[in-house]
Amino acid sequence: MFYIAIILISNVIIAGASFLAGEDYFSALLESALATVCVIAIDGVFAFLIRRMPEKLFDAKASFWAVSKKEARIYRGLKINKWKKLIPELGGFTSFHKDKLQSTTDEDYLARFILESNYGVAIHIANAITGILLFLLPFSASIVLPVAIVNAVLSLLPVMILRSNLPALHLLYRKTQKNDR
Repeated sequence: MFYIAIILISNVIIAGASFLAGEDYFSALLESALATVCVIAIDGVFAFLIRRMPEKLFDAKASFWAVSKKEARIYRGLKINKWKKLIPELGGFTSFHKDKLQSTTDEDYLARFILESNYGVAIHIANAITGILLFLLPFSASIVLPVAIVNAVLSLLPVMILRSNLPALHLLYRKTQKNDR
């Protein structure tokens, strides 16, 4: 609900700013809404494409996704646990929800949680960047730029949440591997 409210408020503000710059308010609101729909569609296409990439690129053993201690400290400083409930969790698209840890001892479950988190990070980073593709569509730059910025911010918030969870997930995963030996 938070994201929907942010998107709606952003569209009203973008249209208001365009109106103050001399454009028709309702035309600007419609253009902003259409640009928002387009950026959501672009996000969906890139999410679909990334999910088709090989799992080995995103699995628990893929060191590319490791979170450094410095990065983990930044996330703690941002107090993510206090606001992460405001961010929608869309695990339903993959039948794997990441909003609550179901097991701390099941190695396969933890490996899947890490895999899904890494996919999520890749998808949301791609979405933050590919919003710029709106400039290829016939919208005014005064609409496209703010819509792309809102999309980037709303895409990077889940990245921070997912990345902040990864160190603990990896720790639990390594413990289950030691227990299996």
